[in-house]
Amino acid sequence: MIKAHKRAYLEAMGFDVWVTKPPPPEWDRLVVNSGQGSTLLVSALPEHSASKLGGDIVRAIGGDPVWAWADPQGSSNNPRLEEVVRDGLFTRVIVFGAEMAERLFGPRVPAVVISSAVDVVADIEELATRGTAKQALWGFLKPGSGGTGENTTP
Repeated sequence: MIKAHKRAYLEAMGFDVWVTKPPPPEWDRLVVNSGQGSTLLVSALPEHSASKLGGDIVRAIGGDPVWAWADPQGSSNNPRLEEVVRDGLFTRVIVFGAEMAERLFGPRVPAVVISSAVDVVADIEELATRGTAKQALWGFLKPGSGGTGENTTP
């Protein structure tokens, strides 16, 4: 590794100086909020969990669901979804938005991750602005109808 003053000297003389780039962030890492329920709610932003709609979703699910959101820096210190499911013993994962699902799983969303049924629903912004998306979510969250692993993105 070239020291900073040597690199500056070479650049001043017109030489191209190559430096190694840090590895790109891993976009499938999550920041996990506290909670003890068996349901994991995964959204793109932490603000979603504190929104009025987020509170309504938690009440509709019942129990004490745990929120997780994408780590914007992609730090390798934060866990991937599989680690979160394994460590939290979740039986149900609800991912908000197809974009978030693609970030976590790639083009094909599995029906089950470890021991947890996976469902994809509309993202929070769409749920907040589109009545039909919200109606579909409420129907999905009714007791006995959710957690099927059917990947229900509208």
